[in-house]
Amino acid sequence: MKHTPRSHRTALVAAALVICTLPFTVAACSTSTGTDTVADASAGIGAKWGSCMRDAGFDVKDPSDAAAESGMMQAPSGADGDEFTEAGATCRKQAGIAGHSKADMQKWERESAEVASCLRENGYADFPEQKPGVIDLNGYARAQEPAFQEVMQECTDEFAPDTQTQDLG
Repeated sequence: MKHTPRSHRTALVAAALVICTLPFTVAACSTSTGTDTVADASAGIGAKWGSCMRDAGFDVKDPSDAAAESGMMQAPSGADGDEFTEAGATCRKQAGIAGHSKADMQKWERESAEVASCLRENGYADFPEQKPGVIDLNGYARAQEPAFQEVMQECTDEFAPDTQTQDLG
């Protein structure tokens, strides 16, 4: 998921995050004219997704609409990655968020593999194997180290420069 100011966890691409390179659209604030626009139709999907995830038992904040559309949400600390991913997919559908193309998914798989390889080559040989298209830091103890976060950001900047993350915890 870009690069906004990051807290300790925001620099991490965490549990079941698909590296995303789609351009992000942000709905502009405007007064209603009685005519629906594309921006109006997508406004609020982050709140819908967040509400759905809380109903599913995850303690998350509402993501921005752009982050919700991209699928770039960071699982809360201690959350089960598979459960978060499954609930996230269900909530994406309920919020009316369209899926991604096969070409996008293949690109994210390549990028995530390159980021993982970069981490291993830069001092983190113990970084675990990842599912295709995912960088999962859940359970990786060294992920909280400031040096790891710096290397993670450098690798992401190099191999997945359009990636955006958002801390939801």
